[in-house]
Amino acid sequence: MIDTIGHLASNSPRVEFTDVRVPAANIIGTPGDGIEIVNRAFSWTCSSIGAACVGRMRAAFDYAYEFAMNDKRSGPVPVIEYQNVGYMLADIKTRIEAVRYLAWKAADHFDKTGGKDRELANATKIFASETSVQVVYDAMRLVGVDAYSNLTPIAGIMQDVLCFRLRRRKHGRPAPQPAHHLEVRRLRLPRTLRKPAVGALGDEVNSAPSARLLDYARR
Repeated sequence: MIDTIGHLASNSPRVEFTDVRVPAANIIGTPGDGIEIVNRAFSWTCSSIGAACVGRMRAAFDYAYEFAMNDKRSGPVPVIEYQNVGYMLADIKTRIEAVRYLAWKAADHFDKTGGKDRELANATKIFASETSVQVVYDAMRLVGVDAYSNLTPIAGIMQDVLCFRLRRRKHGRPAPQPAHHLEVRRLRLPRTLRKPAVGALGDEVNSAPSARLLDYARR
């Protein structure tokens, strides 16, 4: 097991197979399709990481917002009344919404293409994982030094979001990857732009959301 600083509810084992044979009847897909199958799987996991980033950012925002609404820091009014605090909260919420809608769009596009087009998936992975670190850090700045301790949940949230830049998901669980994992995604994104899955402004030929995404949005 890997002793990680975050994602403590998830197992991170190392598994090694020796002298393993897979019967021909158990082959997934057809010989030679392995890379394509893996890439399609990663298209979905990139979108799911975007959703996970939203969850952790919202938790940090909720705590920072509650703090700003109620804590006066020895002043006459709650700190949310100060302009700079309001700006910070507004910026945090805007970034969360941006990641949220990008993750939804990437998931919807996966439904429509079966993961063949990976432009939005890679963009979601990069933008969501980087934005989540900045958002949680801004929430820590708003709360102050207490956010760097175990007195608040924000320090633990920061430990979680730091992993998003380094990981992929495997069978629903986080799997740590080398530190260059996000840079690999960034390298792949320009390649997809040579044959973009969406237009310059992200407009698809069929812009109507998929039935599965609509069902999810109604919940």
